Amino acid sequence: MRLIAPVLLLALSSCAVLTGQKPSPTYVVFFTEHSTTLDGAALKLIADAAKDAKAGAPKTVTVLGYTDSAGNASADQELSAERAESVAGALVADGVASDMIRREGRGQTHEDPGVASRRVEIAVGD
Repeated sequence: MRLIAPVLLLALSSCAVLTGQKPSPTYVVFFTEHSTTLDGAALKLIADAAKDAKAGAPKTVTVLGYTDSAGNASADQELSAERAESVAGALVADGVASDMIRREGRGQTHEDPGVASRRVEIAVGD
């Protein structure tokens, strides 16, 4: 049983190497209900993402906004887009070129009715 875990770990960690892909750093910003306001923790995380995006060669940044499933689907679609735009604006303020940022509101998630669904994911890639 002791040999299986290290072999499995090696197999999982080498998947990206075998496919020629490297994982993109992902940052997650959480929001309170019905809000697009970025708090201090969110701004720190966004600053870290911006620093990563500006390091080395220019990188594309994908910003995906989500909401929980408690409200109206149409309103939540708009809220998710506003959250993505709020995060993108902070990235631009931290020096990331606006044209390097892809923004998208994904609307409601049905993963978790709570705070985990009220988020924006920032993926930094080449």
